[in-house]
Amino acid sequence: MTDWKWEWTPGVGVGPIKFGTPIEEYIERFDLKLRVSEGTTSTGLGSYTIQDFAKSVATDLGKVESVECEDYFGFRGKNLIGMSEEELITHMGSDPDKIGVGVLYENGSVQTPFEYDGLGLIVWFEDEKLISAAAMEIIDD
Repeated sequence: MTDWKWEWTPGVGVGPIKFGTPIEEYIERFDLKLRVSEGTTSTGLGSYTIQDFAKSVATDLGKVESVECEDYFGFRGKNLIGMSEEELITHMGSDPDKIGVGVLYENGSVQTPFEYDGLGLIVWFEDEKLISAAAMEIIDD
């Protein structure tokens, strides 16, 4: 049985999924389901889901670009999912680099992104609780 409590290592990957590796290495192992083919959206990224949509992997040119989790996203021994804004800032040791504008969804929910650019992390808050975290490879400009 797979342990779905994946830990994030900044710049490296989330759990067993490593940034920059070919997605083919993970399709069978994690029963990835193709959700969006590369090149079919404005971002050009592809998307695969894992574990009934609780985790997803974005691809660029067939390689892992980012990993998003809605169930568990471990960092420094704690799950970020479910944290309040204050808990996240304390746990991260700093304020986010950017707090985005809230996005209103069709179901009426408003989600606000917090970005830690230097770590390659973006998290989304809804009703003051962290509901989703996505990490990507750290790109030096």
